[in-house]
Amino acid sequence: MGLAFVPVSLAAEPNHAAVAPGGGVEVLASSAANEVEAWVRKTADNQGLPFLIIDKVSAQVLVFDPQGRRLGAAPALLGLARGDVSPPGIGHRPLSAITAEERITPAGRFLASIGENISGKGILWIDYDAALSLHPVVTTRAADRRLERLATAAPDDNRISYGCVNVPVRFYDEIVQTTFKGTMGVVYILPESRSPAEVFFAVPKGVAPLSSAAHREHALAPEASSPPSTSPGKPPTQ
Repeated sequence: MGLAFVPVSLAAEPNHAAVAPGGGVEVLASSAANEVEAWVRKTADNQGLPFLIIDKVSAQVLVFDPQGRRLGAAPALLGLARGDVSPPGIGHRPLSAITAEERITPAGRFLASIGENISGKGILWIDYDAALSLHPVVTTRAADRRLERLATAAPDDNRISYGCVNVPVRFYDEIVQTTFKGTMGVVYILPESRSPAEVFFAVPKGVAPLSSAAHREHALAPEASSPPSTSPGKPPTQ
């Protein structure tokens, strides 16, 4: 696929790339990701928050500081099914009730914050109601071959999850968690059936940083496998 991941964190967990003269990391990204990055920086759509771009077509995650400097990038595992819209009520259903066609990583702009799952492990909540998060790769089901999928150069076999975004453990710990610790951030998930302009550029900047108690509660709540009692049945980390 020709993408230089930083860090290309798989089984070997190599070192991070060197910091570029401008303070960021030199990363080769797709034209769509570059287009959205340029738009965010030009419009200040991130509103002074760190942000993250998830490129589903390239199966890549890029992380940026509040000034728009690239801090790192890595391959990602995504929802098994192609599509840009989560099925209605998906976050309130057990995994056994989710069909292969419904295992979608939705496109859009989301306010995200760090939380924990039921085991106390860190995740980045992207859309709590849809039980959508970014987290270290799950390896409990050997048949999924998730580490192997992350290690391949082509993005086609990176579709395996129920919708959540899986990234290398070291990348999550050293880049994602560090960047989003103690703050909210913006996540841009690029579409695969529409253009970035349709999803982002034509929509007024109407999502301001949240400070509501409800969102803070969600951000700090256990992961979807053990949601608040008012929202039973959300899918587990997957």
